[in-house]
Amino acid sequence: MEKVIYDFYSDLFDSHVHLPPCHLREDGYVIPSVLPSEVRHAIKSVKNHTAPGPDRIRPEHLKSLPTATVNTLARLFTRYLSECKALKSCQDESDSDLADEIDLRNPEVIQLVRLAR
Repeated sequence: MEKVIYDFYSDLFDSHVHLPPCHLREDGYVIPSVLPSEVRHAIKSVKNHTAPGPDRIRPEHLKSLPTATVNTLARLFTRYLSECKALKSCQDESDSDLADEIDLRNPEVIQLVRLAR
């Protein structure tokens, strides 16, 4: 009986759940990881048959990305957020006003970016 109880509570309180890592910035703000499910949801929410952006990638192409590519994108987005790197489109001269307004070191901005997805 003691072994059954021991095994039950050992399994109950041992952590078997894989949690994504959190990234801690110098100012102590924790950057949660971007999940592949968030990337997939953002891609699926884009309407089909719309004009491609400067990268000439159509929404239909994004929606057919394999899981491995979506996972890689999630890791890249997490790294960019943790390093406070702006997207290249925000650094172009045509978007210089937008780039001036975006402060990726501001935790509220990061949260808004996450909520906008």
